[in-house]
Amino acid sequence: MSWKEKSKFDEMAKADKVLYDGEMKDYGLAKGGKKKKDPNAPKRPPSGFFLFCSEFRPKVKSTNLGISIGDVAKKLGEIWNNLSDSEKQP
Repeated sequence: MSWKEKSKFDEMAKADKVLYDGEMKDYGLAKGGKKKKDPNAPKRPPSGFFLFCSEFRPKVKSTNLGISIGDVAKKLGEIWNNLSDSEKQP
C-alpha cells in the first residue's frame, strides 16, 4: 500500500478517534456506580455443599495424605455429585 493510500485511512482513523473521545466524555460512569458493601450486613447462610465440605474435608484429607487443596475439592465434588437428593438434605 502506498503512502498516499495509507494517509486516507490514517485521516479516517483520526476522525473516528475524535468522535470516539467526544462520545466517551458524554458516556461517563454509570449513574449509580458500584454499591458499597455494608460491613454490618448479615452473612449469607452457607449452601448445602459448603456444609458438606466442612464436614467431610478432614475425612478426605486423612484418607488421602499429601493431596493438594485442589484435589481435595475435586474429590469432595465427586462425592457430592454421587450423593442422592435425599442424602444431600441436611
